Amino acid sequence: MPLTTQNLRLPYLAPAQAQKHVTHNEALRALDAVVQLSLISLTQTAPPANPAEGVRYFVAAGASGDWSGQDGKLAARQDGAWMFYQIQPGWQAWDEATQSLKVWDGMNWQDAGAGDTLQNMNMIGINSAADATNRLTVSSDTVVFNHNGNGIQAKLNKNISTDTASFLFQNAWSGRAEIGLSGDDDFHFKVSANGFDWMDALTIDKDNGDIFFGERSTFSQSLVRLDFLERDSLTNLATRIDNSNFGGAWTLYRNGTAQIKLHATAPYEFNLQNVASHDFIVHGVTDNLFFIDAGKSCVGINTASPKTTLDVNGPIRMAGYSVAGLPSAATHGAGAIIYVSNESGGAVLAYSDGTDWRRVTDRAVVS
Repeated sequence: MPLTTQNLRLPYLAPAQAQKHVTHNEALRALDAVVQLSLISLTQTAPPANPAEGVRYFVAAGASGDWSGQDGKLAARQDGAWMFYQIQPGWQAWDEATQSLKVWDGMNWQDAGAGDTLQNMNMIGINSAADATNRLTVSSDTVVFNHNGNGIQAKLNKNISTDTASFLFQNAWSGRAEIGLSGDDDFHFKVSANGFDWMDALTIDKDNGDIFFGERSTFSQSLVRLDFLERDSLTNLATRIDNSNFGGAWTLYRNGTAQIKLHATAPYEFNLQNVASHDFIVHGVTDNLFFIDAGKSCVGINTASPKTTLDVNGPIRMAGYSVAGLPSAATHGAGAIIYVSNESGGAVLAYSDGTDWRRVTDRAVVS
């Protein structure tokens, strides 16, 4: 039978042993030294001059005096003398000097939370309680993720395409908005009024970057409200625009890649046609209001078939200036035309010769 315990080396009482109290007290003394271990210092090499009873130190390398030859051991002041105990790997001690918990790895004291001690934890709660579903919880005013010298990424990785990887925004633990990969690999912006019924406000197609506005999603800007009613395929988008200034419900639709229209019963229609040649038309009920003919490089205003670079079917109004407020003729370039409201000979059109503004009536410099 061994004389001491395996780990703490506490002495056993022998059968028929005389003065059993001596052995028993020796075991109690050892327990008093190593249990609930709190060390005054982990770096001291020489014993203090007037140690108090019960104090404990770690004997650092290069020990001297009464600690000589006891490097790496626990020194405890007991019954007026120093007692030494071998420290075992895994023992924990409170470092009174740094106010931190340490663990002995067999060679050195390590921070109890350092190294691999926090690997593969079942759950972690920071100022909050984690659970089986929310294995990492943080209760804080802000959460900071900082770079480690270069860039930084926050990664959400899902298992298969039909799973979800997203950020969920809640009010009183009820979902109100969600962005991410929701049930597929397209990028979704979703909203909910109650946390149960969700609407796709906007979806970005993963294959080509096309943007689709979800069913019944609405946004407002100025006096215009766009109600995107449906997305029936990757090549069709139906939309209604309500605008009280124009007095009607407008519809925007895309049909393949050939045409985009925005029209109303009155009075305007936007029509992007013949995408390959980049013709562009804005027209009303009976005639074109604005037309760009890509083939002829002509722009027509209020005409269906422009004949010149700029063909205007109607009066043209020039910008008006006073003589004192004339802009730079050089900046606008030769050939620019303006209206001068208070020229000395009366209101007149003027053109730039590249240096001065001249009256169209007699080519004199405006004065």
